[in-house]
Amino acid sequence: MSAASLRKVQKQSVSDDVETQLRGAILSGAIAEGETLAEAQLAGQLGVSRASVRQAKFQLAQEGLLEFDSRGTARVRTLTEQDVREIVEFREVLDVAAVQLATTRITPQQIAKLESLIDQIQREPDLLQVTMLDIAFHDQILHAAANSRLLAAWQLLRPQLQLWLAGMHRLHNLVVADTQDETARSHQQLLEAIQSGDRDLCEQLARSHANGLRSRLLNDHGNGGSDE
Repeated sequence: MSAASLRKVQKQSVSDDVETQLRGAILSGAIAEGETLAEAQLAGQLGVSRASVRQAKFQLAQEGLLEFDSRGTARVRTLTEQDVREIVEFREVLDVAAVQLATTRITPQQIAKLESLIDQIQREPDLLQVTMLDIAFHDQILHAAANSRLLAAWQLLRPQLQLWLAGMHRLHNLVVADTQDETARSHQQLLEAIQSGDRDLCEQLARSHANGLRSRLLNDHGNGGSDE
């Protein structure tokens, strides 16, 4: 990992800043899957104590981005085919429930935020940011569903979904425009269905999107891709 990918943290929010930087480095691929996180090295690069790095590692492990081996060494999680299959299946369940509830609960302010996110996706040249905007779009729908337990389940899934999507987008980094167009188009269709109040159409589109993710998964493995 290049030291240039990390910067000195702000003293007033050490733990949050360490978590944010490490999370960003993992999602961007600056810290690769399977790579170990050495506390002493990271503490030196970030200008913080080893305890701050350790605390951040435990938080990222809870999110499913890191895993500890039998010796207590933290590594960036390598998602298996089974991991990804479960992530995609769980996302479908959450998406279908969320969009159906959102048809009667979404506010004008939330609609405006969703429209803004679609616009940002269309203009964003960086694939990692397209991934983050994609997740942010679904965040808004989950908030629009106004169901705290559904939102809590999504928040448990989100970091691992980000990890997989970011990796998948890097595999397809030659098709940035296609990724943007497809993401923006599918989100626009889903927003229009929510606004129409058509619960059946919302379910159809949510399942279609999940099936598209499954197709990408199968294609990646068919073309010799990694377990993403």
